[in-house]
Amino acid sequence: MIKFFRHIRRSLINQNHMGKYFKYAIGEILLVVIGILIALQINNWNENRKNTIAEYKMVDKMISQAKADSLLFDIRIEGTIHIDTLFGHYIAINQDSSNAYSKIYYSGELSPFVKLNDGSNLIRNHTEDFKQISNLELREELMQYAYLVTMMDRATELLNKNLQDYIIPLELEYYEALKPYDSTSTLGEMKAIFKNPKMEAHFELIRGLSINVKNQIEILQNKNHSVLKDLTNHRETLK
Repeated sequence: MIKFFRHIRRSLINQNHMGKYFKYAIGEILLVVIGILIALQINNWNENRKNTIAEYKMVDKMISQAKADSLLFDIRIEGTIHIDTLFGHYIAINQDSSNAYSKIYYSGELSPFVKLNDGSNLIRNHTEDFKQISNLELREELMQYAYLVTMMDRATELLNKNLQDYIIPLELEYYEALKPYDSTSTLGEMKAIFKNPKMEAHFELIRGLSINVKNQIEILQNKNHSVLKDLTNHRETLK
């Protein structure tokens, strides 16, 4: 009987030791798991921070390009206004709708704008970066901006093609007639040259196309202001 109780006692002692061992082992495992989770969390935080810094720098560059676009669009609009005004004078001569051309001087060529520049600094340099923008609404707005740039480019290309196809040939055809005149000559003095149906038709076409380009640029310019504002706000969230 005594041996029986001793055996039971040793069993209880061994079970107690095993229980402590399992608790210790489980504790060690939990510490390792917690350590791994903390390390992963720190690593993820570091990666997210690196991505945020990279996006901040990218957005900062986009803002600079958007500002450059705004200045570029202003210059282009001035160019289309000049074309509109110039060809408006030519048309007025044909239609006898104004006497103002008698005080307007000839520029020395039918059109000083053989080619109007197109494109966008923001689109040219950052189209591939749009997908890296974390703000989905801003990303969508940038894609709309790219579409409007395409529309402006198409309108500009059409204007340039018609300037090439019609105005340059007119310059050549009327070269001898225009040769005696320069920037000291008024359009009134040149009325006999400008007043003919062929020129009027070409002038109407070019003027209409230049107005279309101006409209497309103004639409894009409005979007540029919106994009610039939203890019600036997004940059603030990345600080």
